[in-house]
Amino acid sequence: MWSDLEDENGNFMVRKHTIDVPPGTKRSYRVTADALGRWAYHCHLLYHMEMGMFREVRVEE
Repeated sequence: MWSDLEDENGNFMVRKHTIDVPPGTKRSYRVTADALGRWAYHCHLLYHMEMGMFREVRVEE
């Protein structure tokens, strides 16, 4: 799945698999579900995942 980052006006900026979100900031993006299956939606910092920043996303027909 891809994440399409947007600027503050909702305009497309770049397509990425991972997005950096520094502390105290926010990002706006759209996820393109281009493959069926079960996918992990998570932070790459283990202690963040352990505190709940991990979810399963299911893409079905």
